[in-house]
Amino acid sequence: MAQDLMTDDDILRFTQGQRRKLEAHLLQNGWPQDAEGQTQLMSLWNDMDRQALGNKRIGVEQKQSEADRMIATVIADVAKRFGSQVPFAQGEGGLVIDHNPPDGAEKLPRISTVPGEMDIGIETQNFNDFVKKFEEE
Repeated sequence: MAQDLMTDDDILRFTQGQRRKLEAHLLQNGWPQDAEGQTQLMSLWNDMDRQALGNKRIGVEQKQSEADRMIATVIADVAKRFGSQVPFAQGEGGLVIDHNPPDGAEKLPRISTVPGEMDIGIETQNFNDFVKKFEEE
């Protein structure tokens, strides 16, 4: 009944405390000499490590989530301030930046593609076929 009132953090603290008590019991006479005692101790430590690493991972994810939230808030504020338009094009004496590329595309080098380069999708191919394709060229 009392455990029904426990939060997840309370349960984790309780189980970790029980593990520490079991660890102290297993080590009360030094390192266990039998294989079963050693296996129990190693399993116990593995569980303790897994819980500690899980808690660290949750902490990192929470920090990343908070950073993502802050970034999204800033982006939303900028978009709201500029009416979801280009923030630099204000007009009426304000800063205006022309984002249209200048003429002169003819000065860019011409490209040539190889067969399959512009294909979209997944091609199933094994390693030998892949190598053979390049050896033939």
